[in-house]
This record gives sequence, structure tokens and C-alpha cells, in this order.
Amino acid sequence: MTMRYVQVTPTDLQNEFQTARSQPRHLAPHPKVPIITPRAGVDGIVDSLHFAQHAIEMFRRSLPDGPSRQCLDRLSNRLAKVLAETHKLSPPK
Repeated sequence: MTMRYVQVTPTDLQNEFQTARSQPRHLAPHPKVPIITPRAGVDGIVDSLHFAQHAIEMFRRSLPDGPSRQCLDRLSNRLAKVLAETHKLSPPK
């Protein structure tokens, strides 16, 4: 078995990175952002709270178990309670 050794310096890595960025082999399309018309009143507040809950949950899942994750768990629980109270404010449909 033949083993080969190579020494990669930070300068080499930086040069290759810059070359790759300046001459991409393919261009990935940018994700499309859905156009959302904000709603007024309590419905808009509910939408915003749901979005905040989703964002917190996605970030919380990326964290290892520990104090930060527990803090986000508590915050998510508080948002759920705020959402429940906010739903009580909306008129019946």
C-alpha cells in the first residue's frame, strides 16, 4: 500500500476557496420567499406568534441538551400560553 502525504496551509485553502467562489461550476437557484400579506388585528398577532414558535423550535432542535435548550423550551411553553389567550380575544367566525 502506498501512502501519500500532503500539507495544506491556510493560504492554500483560502486561495482554493476564492477560486471556487469566483468560478462556480453550477449556480443553485435562490429559494423563493412566499409573498405573505400580513393580516390585521388579532389574526396578524396569531400569525406572528405561530411564526415565532416555529423559528424557536427549529433553532431549539439544533442545540444540544443543556441550559440554552431548556430556556428555549420554557420560552416556547410561554408562547403557547400567550397564543391560547390570544385565541380567546378573536371574535368567533
